[in-house]
Amino acid sequence: MCEESCLLYPINAYDDHGLLKLNKMLWLALIFNAKALVIFVMAGVSRTQGGQLLELIYPLRDTLYIGMVLGMPALLLMWLSGQRNNNNKVLHYLWQHGKKLLIAAYSIDFALQIYHLVLSQGAFSWVRALTLLLTVWLGLYLVRSSRVKDVFAH
Repeated sequence: MCEESCLLYPINAYDDHGLLKLNKMLWLALIFNAKALVIFVMAGVSRTQGGQLLELIYPLRDTLYIGMVLGMPALLLMWLSGQRNNNNKVLHYLWQHGKKLLIAAYSIDFALQIYHLVLSQGAFSWVRALTLLLTVWLGLYLVRSSRVKDVFAH
């Protein structure tokens, strides 16, 4: 049997089934990846200013739809995080490839943001700048974090 000293993370980092829990940074990365879906719901809730909110963050309507599609892997992984203890091979396969799915979604989102930057001829916008910064920062976190690798390895 393995003693406590052979655990890679503190005992409270594991759930009741012995699986490594998603940390706050990974949850932030998942929620940020699903930002188009979150903004779409927020715009629907605030009916009077919903159109303005969508126009501010997604000036081209097509990019909202692309962003919603790019957010689907994050929603899937949020759901799968609660299903990891099931013995379903399909769910297990999807979970093991979750990191690749997220990195692909972040890469496409990054390319889309660069495309918008080119279209706007480099015009500065705080919203775009913060979104681009968070995309790069969280994308690098997903690529470099050993915790993310270990979460998806189980």
